[in-house]
Amino acid sequence: MTATNALIAINVAVFLVMVISGVSLINPETDDLLRWGADYGPNTLGGQYWRIVTSAFVHIGIIHILLNMWCLWSLGRLLERLLGALATFSIYVLTGAGAALLSLSWNPMRVSAGASGAIFGIAGVLIPVLYYGKLNLPPENVRKLLGYVVRFSLINLLYGLSGRIDNMAHLGGLVTGLVAGLFLARSFALPAEDRAAQRKTVLALASLAVALLVIPVAKAKHYAVEWHEGQSSLDREDYNTAIEHLKKYSAAQPDDPYGHALLGSALQRAERYDEAAREYEGGLQLLPVDSFMQINLAKIYLQQGKPEKAMNLFQSGVRGAKDKDTLYWYAQALKAAGNLEEAEKVVRQAISLDDKDLESKKLLAEILDAQGKTGQAHPEKERKGHAKRKNAGTTSPESQ
Repeated sequence: MTATNALIAINVAVFLVMVISGVSLINPETDDLLRWGADYGPNTLGGQYWRIVTSAFVHIGIIHILLNMWCLWSLGRLLERLLGALATFSIYVLTGAGAALLSLSWNPMRVSAGASGAIFGIAGVLIPVLYYGKLNLPPENVRKLLGYVVRFSLINLLYGLSGRIDNMAHLGGLVTGLVAGLFLARSFALPAEDRAAQRKTVLALASLAVALLVIPVAKAKHYAVEWHEGQSSLDREDYNTAIEHLKKYSAAQPDDPYGHALLGSALQRAERYDEAAREYEGGLQLLPVDSFMQINLAKIYLQQGKPEKAMNLFQSGVRGAKDKDTLYWYAQALKAAGNLEEAEKVVRQAISLDDKDLESKKLLAEILDAQGKTGQAHPEKERKGHAKRKNAGTTSPESQ
């Protein structure tokens, strides 16, 4: 079996096993891609460096793999005729790693997968080999092949600008291939018996260079790991650890509103409200329309006795709100600001979403009392009292 066919077989086998295991044939979930080895800064730079290689064998749906395998078959066979099977396989892995590294350097928060970075790497090697290598081919044939490879690279790079495509991975593979190809082209000037050793040396040194580049990339983009650790700690309700990691992330990425939002959330859950308010305020300066930060900052303002400021934020953030918690707090802000009629309307919306929510019913009774609608308020109080008595009279089986 040729190296090109082996590479295609590995890619197809991985994709088939993914699909058999339950991964979508058309549109895989991000978690599925990560489970199978896709490249993602927080994971890769957090110690899972093998993703730099495995991501070149994972594909995002049937169309993705079909297009990539066609390109690999076209360019891989040409490279294999010129440099041999071992070099072709090595170049695929080497330039796939180079593609992953540039992608991580540009945006470590992006999930990236596919053979296209390595395919660009193959094209990158072919360009200097065809241009500089002393090949035993008619010049006209070489010019046609070189034109085809250059057009392939340029067209696909331009196409990558038009959609949700990781063009930095394409560029990383291409550049890695171009540099390696410049040295590989020189091997054609050597006697035939010395070429294989020269190519192995070039590819070994290139692999070492790519491996060493992991160190500065990991150091420069370590904030991606801080984000991941902060988010994981927040999910575990380990708020102090989450705050520690997210502060490091926000210090490294001060212009990211989502970093401020996540840090604000951790501080808020840790009941460090003044600090949380500052983070939300900073985040909203960067992204004024973010409803998550608007609503949570409004809750803090309400707790701090600033109902007018809270109400203004609620009015912006509550549009289209479907959760009773947001509506409850908005009604609280309206009540505190003296807008009882609107408060009644909003809390009734909250109750319509959860008829068993006692806190919302209590708030409604308070609002009705404040409006002088005592006849309507008493049934709400009675229902709340009845629910409390019912709960108090219920005994769990374990305590009987």
